[in-house]
Amino acid sequence: MRYTMLLLTALLGAGAFGQNLGEIRGRVLDPDGQPLFLANVYTKVAGELVGTTTDMDGKFVLKPLPPGKNGITISFAGFKTKEMSGVEVVPDRATYLDDQRMAYIDAIGEVEIIGYKRKLIDRDDPSRMSLLASEFEDDPTRKNPIQFISKNFAGVTAAPNGDGLYFRGSRTENTATYLDGIKIPGSVPNIPPSAISSISVYTGGLPARYGDVTGGVIVIETKSYAEVYEERRRMNLASDRMDQ
Repeated sequence: MRYTMLLLTALLGAGAFGQNLGEIRGRVLDPDGQPLFLANVYTKVAGELVGTTTDMDGKFVLKPLPPGKNGITISFAGFKTKEMSGVEVVPDRATYLDDQRMAYIDAIGEVEIIGYKRKLIDRDDPSRMSLLASEFEDDPTRKNPIQFISKNFAGVTAAPNGDGLYFRGSRTENTATYLDGIKIPGSVPNIPPSAISSISVYTGGLPARYGDVTGGVIVIETKSYAEVYEERRRMNLASDRMDQ
């Protein structure tokens, strides 16, 4: 009963105070490799436009963004508009894009569409590894948090009794789980996979906010309104196509 109340408190607290947001950083260059000043960089979050422009060095920071996949558009007069699909944002971290070199327009209305693949390990924090919901939606172990985490994150193994996790030798009692920023005592909570936005694991070099933990840290973020909105929008579009 106590565990259930703690879990409910965590979920309610998450709804009241919101989730950790992320950001996308990058640099835009002209065809000659020179920084492009005041290029437009934008995306849509729950139907609303979120945008920024590049600085004198061609750099930009696009924020705040909820965890999940985002389609990024870069535009500048005289150059092809560049669209990048599936740029994945991780909570409380920056996603870095490779330098984006624009191309001159050969015909009116040309758009360059490119793909994006996120790296599991964060360049700012190599001790942290993250997975987004879209990356484990087909994983058969996703309903068992112990099996799922030990399978997908290097340096983490399941305890012999299957009731905990060892982080690079640290015992399971030295591990902490945070659900939407709230510390959950005991074993890893069994959250429905459909409600999870991302799972991050720290195997060392813990940030100061986890200073009382001597082993590893598991950070689970549940889906935001923006993510639920986007999922439903895509499902409705797919349903409409099937009905046509």
